[in-house]
Amino acid sequence: MTQPAEVKDIAHLTNKAKTSPRLMSGQLTVLSILVAMVPILCIATLGYVFYDAAFREKTHALLAQKAMSSVQNLDEFLEEKISNLRQETDAATISELSDPGHLRARLHSLQNAYQGVFIGLDLVDASGTIIARTTDEKTQTVSAEKSWFTQAISRPQFVSNLALCETYCFLAVRITAEQTVWLLRAHLDPDLIQEKTRLFHPGGPGGAFFLDRQGAYSAGSGAEPGSREAAQLLAQQFFPEGRPVVLEAKDANGQVNLYGCAPVRSTGNILAIHQPKAQLLHPLFQARLLALAIIIAGFAGIVVTALALAKRTEQRLLKAELELQQMQKHIMDAGKLAAIGELAAGVAHEINNPLAIMMENAGWIQDLLKSDDPHSEENTAEIFSSLQTITTQGHRCREITHKLLSFARKADSAIKAVNINSLLDDIAGFARQKAKYRNVEIRLSLDPNAGEVDSSPAEIQQIILNLVNNAIDAIEHDNGLVQLRSVRETSFVRIDVEDNGQGIPDDIRPQIFEPFFTTKDAGKGTGLGLSICRDLLSKMGGSISVDSTPGHGCVFHVRLPASSPK
Repeated sequence: MTQPAEVKDIAHLTNKAKTSPRLMSGQLTVLSILVAMVPILCIATLGYVFYDAAFREKTHALLAQKAMSSVQNLDEFLEEKISNLRQETDAATISELSDPGHLRARLHSLQNAYQGVFIGLDLVDASGTIIARTTDEKTQTVSAEKSWFTQAISRPQFVSNLALCETYCFLAVRITAEQTVWLLRAHLDPDLIQEKTRLFHPGGPGGAFFLDRQGAYSAGSGAEPGSREAAQLLAQQFFPEGRPVVLEAKDANGQVNLYGCAPVRSTGNILAIHQPKAQLLHPLFQARLLALAIIIAGFAGIVVTALALAKRTEQRLLKAELELQQMQKHIMDAGKLAAIGELAAGVAHEINNPLAIMMENAGWIQDLLKSDDPHSEENTAEIFSSLQTITTQGHRCREITHKLLSFARKADSAIKAVNINSLLDDIAGFARQKAKYRNVEIRLSLDPNAGEVDSSPAEIQQIILNLVNNAIDAIEHDNGLVQLRSVRETSFVRIDVEDNGQGIPDDIRPQIFEPFFTTKDAGKGTGLGLSICRDLLSKMGGSISVDSTPGHGCVFHVRLPASSPK
């Protein structure tokens, strides 16, 4: 028959699909760790992003709130002092205020009432001449070109530039009397203003300072902008609706600071409270480290738990695999017993023939011994001939029973060198009796270079005999033919079992190696034969495949690794 194209090696793919318990437990461990860790990582990432943003926003808000509340407190303080000064102008006339003695008395009254906030009083006329003062300074004229005087004389009240409070700090209220404008100026204690500035900043390495729109600043709390660029950046800030702003800037050392800025309503200055960004965000960094430690501990717990579960699963899989191997062994033994049952009739008939010959020759010997001259030369020759026939037929019976016992005993999985041609010859002789009753001829086509394979002889015998029996059963016509071939292929020995039966339909060919699948009538097959063959070959490193043309028979190809040269 024409050799059909070889189909996909089902046994090889099945063997590749199998995984060991250790590999399965490893895959399960990795999968469990990933399934557990991915949600944690996602949640941690989202938490990191949102918590980071929320903390930074809250830090900015607190710094802005601190700046705003400080400015409000300062404005209230200055308005209160202006009100105190206004009370003095309301309680005294210009002539009284022009008297230095009276002016000093009013100063002592203010100092006693407000604990030394005021350190001096001046009465200045519209031309800038100091009419009376509480200090002993010789200068009696204020230059009209002084920017503060020009602003103060045109306003009901005036507060000096706080950015220059280290040089001077004063309040001025305008007095209109006798159709003339006067200024009552009160000098404030600079140390008090600096002390109030110190109360504004939140502590630590940060600080607070006043800044004017030209970038001049007063480091009243021992702090300063850090760099000229930072001062200019702060001076240019715009405060919509008087709200505070927060910005970042680097100092001369490259350290990033956060600045909370708010406008002083009474002076037009800017109060800036600053702290190093790293210090403000220190709680955030601590929270990150704590969260990282918790995540690492969680990951460690997940890994330990996953490994413990994987170990337990591996042990269970190993136990299940051992049980499966035992079950497969029992199934193989059952398959052998089923094959023995099929061969029993033929074996019994084959043994009956030599037994009949042995009984006939034994009866002939008895007849010769009962003759008148049993010791004659002719009778002695006949007796010896009959005994030789009995011995020959006994050896024949012993050979048949030895083959049957060899096949029937439990499979010996010990690996040894097996001569394929000798094994095929034994199998053909063992199966010919069954084939004869089905009008099937068994032919051998053995490659003299086939050589040996390192495998279990009993298992190979079971595989080939199973395929031969299936081939015989597949032939439902006279002149059936089953051919056994051995072929050497590089590093493999191929065994072909070919028949000229009905073949295998294309639609069921992929299923023939599945357990319990059979095309035989009910009660005539278990469907385990080809499945057992595939499993045995997979264990030995071999493979099995089939080519079939429906209506023209099929051929099974068994490949086994050839023995290495010794």
